[in-house]
Amino acid sequence: MLQQIKSYLSKGNRAQWCVFIAFALVIFIKCILFHWFCFHSVLISSLWRNPFEFFRFWGGKIVPALFLGSFVFSTRQYWWTVIVNLICDIWLIANLFYYKANTLFLSLETMKMADNLNGFWDSLYTYMGWDIIVFILITILYAVLYFTFIKVKNEVSIIKCISLVVLSLIFSVFNNYCYAKVMHGWNNKNEAVAQVHSQMLSSERFHYYFPFGHAYYYSKIEKCTDYDAWTRFYIKDYSILSYLPATCIFNAIRPAGEVITLSADEIAEFTPFFNPFATKTVPKTNLIFILFESLEAWPIGSVCGYNFMPNIENLVHNKHVLYCDKLKSQTRHGNSADGQMIAATGVLPIANGATCRLYADNRFPSFADCYSEAAIVNPTPGTWGQEKMTFGYQFKTLIEPQLNQNWDDEGVIKEMLQYIDTVGEHCAVLGITVTSHVPFSYGAEHIKFSVEGMPQIMSAYLNCLSYTDSCVGVLIDSILGNDTLKNNTTIVISGDHTIFRSQNLEIDNFAASNGIDMRTTKTFTPLIIYSPHISENVQLTDTFYQMDIYPTIMHLIACEDYYWKGFGVNLLDSVARNNRPISEQEAFVLSDKLIRANWFESYTKEQ
Repeated sequence: MLQQIKSYLSKGNRAQWCVFIAFALVIFIKCILFHWFCFHSVLISSLWRNPFEFFRFWGGKIVPALFLGSFVFSTRQYWWTVIVNLICDIWLIANLFYYKANTLFLSLETMKMADNLNGFWDSLYTYMGWDIIVFILITILYAVLYFTFIKVKNEVSIIKCISLVVLSLIFSVFNNYCYAKVMHGWNNKNEAVAQVHSQMLSSERFHYYFPFGHAYYYSKIEKCTDYDAWTRFYIKDYSILSYLPATCIFNAIRPAGEVITLSADEIAEFTPFFNPFATKTVPKTNLIFILFESLEAWPIGSVCGYNFMPNIENLVHNKHVLYCDKLKSQTRHGNSADGQMIAATGVLPIANGATCRLYADNRFPSFADCYSEAAIVNPTPGTWGQEKMTFGYQFKTLIEPQLNQNWDDEGVIKEMLQYIDTVGEHCAVLGITVTSHVPFSYGAEHIKFSVEGMPQIMSAYLNCLSYTDSCVGVLIDSILGNDTLKNNTTIVISGDHTIFRSQNLEIDNFAASNGIDMRTTKTFTPLIIYSPHISENVQLTDTFYQMDIYPTIMHLIACEDYYWKGFGVNLLDSVARNNRPISEQEAFVLSDKLIRANWFESYTKEQ
């Protein structure tokens, strides 16, 4: 039978057409699988509910398959289709890894940050699953079938190749047309249809109709500032494969890292957040800030009958503590570095790329600027541009492991306590823990809890939190057990970002069956602030933001007269909590402009 198939394919252009169909079909299947792994939907029901949306979705996945497959007719041999499949696999797998870890997709800038995985490459194993492997398995199957059955050479057919390329481009244009109709409500029976129709005929809307017109339109015309939202919408509506050239076009038109000049109207937007009567004030307490790696809110308290974080749990109920259990993580491509920036400066990260990479030479406002002595204790040298960002945030000292040293969280806490003991009063220190970073490994000497049926990754995470909590407990006891420090120190504990952001059915199902509310809390990190100037225990259960940390700290250390107020609100002020001057999205837009213009440097020079 094998010989019969080979004989059949050896006649005419049968082998060529067979490779074209198989190659295009494999690419198409991979696009659909990627979409399912990320969004868990393929819009089957839209076929009868909304045909335009159905065609738009499936057409977006067909176009790259048809386009790549067309080049089969331009060559005599087709072994290159295996190579193209492997290249596609690399792109798909890299994006799937990144999405699992950050619920974001790769951009040109994030691809340049692979060096941040130095020392953390084993963290990728945490996200390994059959969904990662399936792309390679499909390619292997395709390669086996190709090298088994296709042994003949065929005539080059440039006309067929060009025809299929043109067909795919026409398909893309029509798909954009369908996208435009869906997006602007042509399929909705309401009075806005006439207005939308006139908009679509304008020259700006016309750019929707070009191949990659969506990328051109949002980068050039609408000047989209929410890059992550754009990538998500693009991949949902088109394809992860066509997203690669689309993001290149987007970045070519609006390159990440560009320095901009602000108009008078844009500068006026910032005025309410600056203090024209700023004075150089002396903080009334020391400040100790523990930026807890990947700390989510739900593990504080009882989890399946265990208290994994007793020291932080006890602190939460202290008389002089503010506790917020729903602080929305606002990090982007800078991830941990973004969390540090938001906490220290009250400024949100840029829309495209990592602030710490693209604007490492900028000056930023910070609570550290108010102290004569301020240090960052960083256990992982060489990551996230910490060497420059420490001083960009106006900390005076960077404390890192020396050659051949390796600090775990116990080492970080020891260095923080030693710094406080050495410097004395009126100092600030920000310590970064690292043990609860994936792949969640820590010293074997620490006790490990075991919960029957709990997914391994969830159990490892909670046990890491338990270890870090024991280290943090040493610091808490050292401060609160010393009357001088207790009455002269503000302690802040919060997570740099959350960790279980993408959907994990195994973890979500276990959590739901054990009364753990992870589906609604996985985007929240907690905030715990101890201060002798908080007169009673304050428990906040509404949703707040990471950008609220900075103004709350500035209030507690009596530095509210500093020139930068921040976009958030003082969480101890009930009036401010209910009357935000700016929305989260507006804060992102303004922060992007402030950073890209290096406005804080300009502002301080003018004062």
